Amino acid sequence: MADLEALFDNSGAGFWKTRSDDELLEMEFTTDDPESLENVSNDPPPDEEAMVELAYNVAGRERGRAQCVFCKHPNHDKGVVMLYRSGGRRLVGRDCAHKRYGVVFDELVKDFDAARDRRDYVERQRTVLSQRTDLVDQISEMGRDPAVECFADIQRQLRSMLGKRVWARLERVATGDGMLSTEEQLRDYGSSSERVRGVMVQGFPLHGAELFRPGPSVSDQLLDIEIEVAMTLDDLRRTDVTTREIRLGLVKLGELMRRIEEQRVRLRAVNSFFEIYNLGHLAEWVRAGDPQFYIGTGTLPTRLVVQRGTESLECAAPEHYRVPGQSLVALMRDTVTAQKRVRRVAKGAA
Repeated sequence: MADLEALFDNSGAGFWKTRSDDELLEMEFTTDDPESLENVSNDPPPDEEAMVELAYNVAGRERGRAQCVFCKHPNHDKGVVMLYRSGGRRLVGRDCAHKRYGVVFDELVKDFDAARDRRDYVERQRTVLSQRTDLVDQISEMGRDPAVECFADIQRQLRSMLGKRVWARLERVATGDGMLSTEEQLRDYGSSSERVRGVMVQGFPLHGAELFRPGPSVSDQLLDIEIEVAMTLDDLRRTDVTTREIRLGLVKLGELMRRIEEQRVRLRAVNSFFEIYNLGHLAEWVRAGDPQFYIGTGTLPTRLVVQRGTESLECAAPEHYRVPGQSLVALMRDTVTAQKRVRRVAKGAA
């Protein structure tokens, strides 16, 4: 049996507010077998000080739902275990308790819920902080990966090869619908006027469009992310950090993880752009806009060739190009977005 005087000390209502983070991490907050706890009774609750000791969740169990002490029917999947100063326990549905006790119960359950939330967030906070050095180091390492500079080099080569006019058109495609679209006029050639009777639009998606999307470089983005991650982790390390601040910090880290994934998508554009069919569609699209501009593919299927008079310019994806950051994203997913661990009081515990 729990030490009731220690639990209630001055007021049961103050118990959950005064627990330290370390104490909360050692506590259990949920049971799926509330009837097995000591001194559980369906008798009317005693008129004495009480506290919310546990939540119960019996949804889906074979023996069915729990019986609320007030409504007297086994029709509750979720509720709370009320512990009274004399040691007795009662199972109570939240709605029933609210109807009976009003704001008094609301305050008790509010403190309990806040403590349970605090425990869950502190658990996640400490998991993240345990990986702090590895997270920052892996982001820095990704920023230094050869693929990042290679991506920028290929962008510079393509911009020089294609020229300002074609590059500007590709920027518009990348920031628009991503389609290499061309229009062809349909004419009645049998008539004397050869009038236009319609326009046919056809197109293909531009694979690797991220190569042409304007904005900060991959390197700059990763540097910004590294700084923001480090600052967010420093905030989470504060001894006075609130539950709300922990939650916001975890949300922020989740957003930064998605930004890292966006940079990996950008880097993958190198491989998808130089696929043979994509280069063929690009060549057709460029010639439709400027018949004097010759663009084609080289002897290798992943090589772009631009012919300018007697000059032939070529660009291709490096043979061993790979996208970094896979282990980083996996680490962030495991530590930042991991779901809270469900812990339940074992059968017979008190």
